[in-house]
Amino acid sequence: MRVRCLIAVLVLLYCEVLLAQPALSERPVSLLLFGDVNLGRMVGQELLRGDTQYPFRYVKETLSRGDVVFVNLESQLSDQNGETQHPKYNLIFTGPPSGAVSLRMAGVSVVSTANNHAFDYGMRALRETMLHLRGAGIECTGTSFDSMAGAVPAIVERGGIRIGFLAYAEFVNLQGTWGGRIALYDSAQCRSDIGGLRQKADVVVVSYHGGVEYSDRPSSKLRRNLQLLIDGGADIVVGHHPHYVQGVESYRGKLIFYSLGNFVFYQPQRELAGFGLGVEVTIARNAGKATVGRARLLALRAGFQPSFTLTDAEDDSFFKRLQKLSPASVSRSNKMWFVNFENNHD
Repeated sequence: MRVRCLIAVLVLLYCEVLLAQPALSERPVSLLLFGDVNLGRMVGQELLRGDTQYPFRYVKETLSRGDVVFVNLESQLSDQNGETQHPKYNLIFTGPPSGAVSLRMAGVSVVSTANNHAFDYGMRALRETMLHLRGAGIECTGTSFDSMAGAVPAIVERGGIRIGFLAYAEFVNLQGTWGGRIALYDSAQCRSDIGGLRQKADVVVVSYHGGVEYSDRPSSKLRRNLQLLIDGGADIVVGHHPHYVQGVESYRGKLIFYSLGNFVFYQPQRELAGFGLGVEVTIARNAGKATVGRARLLALRAGFQPSFTLTDAEDDSFFKRLQKLSPASVSRSNKMWFVNFENNHD
């Protein structure tokens, strides 16, 4: 009898401990967002030599802290018999198939493939890109195997929270048979895509590839396009293509990053292209609804091998530039940058 009573007491104590622990679905999730990644050109040659850790060697530790890591993949991943850049046109490039392994080893979980370089080596390379990513366990959005009216979303679940991703490009450099296989921005179609994704995901992130290269600020038209994505139901909008970091906006309690700039991309001819921005947001479930909480900004040195190492002078200059360009309030504390915004839980 005493043994049975002791067992009953232990069971009750164990149950109380379980009830006192937060549910898995309530665990905050860390989402990391970065800019343009080009695994072609010289980086592609390093990958072909077998150094799959080359592009992310100095940022891997930071990326490993994210539950979900997103980048804009600015190059296809295809087998071109050792070629990673067109011999005559340096604006046509591709990463090798092992680029997918490199992304996976770095902790990248989702990429956008909708950008102006999505068709650089044609349809076969586009299909190879998606297959290599899928084989490495990486989700992609913005392109599809078959002709589609809108974008094919990617959904990643962590800690009971489902994060949905969509991606659109303003244009594609090369003409060809890619119609319907690379998602182009159309406000009505985007609204429809986002509405459909909202039925499946707790948080919706939209990548927009467009704007004017090497510009400090988005045009009024581009800014409105990004706002329309929020109006359509997106929680976070991230911009790519200018290769410069642009400002941050808090619109209707949601976040818009006009351009995160470069990440794995080397453009030494332009000083500002040598700096990029990462975003670390926490997503938690409050009163049964997943909401975006703190937004921390990660200043980085872009290039073949990006790093988070900036001099004090570079950090200060970068921060002041971002403050000047941002409608949102950006603050700094102990060398950490934050976006101050109020999530209105719409």
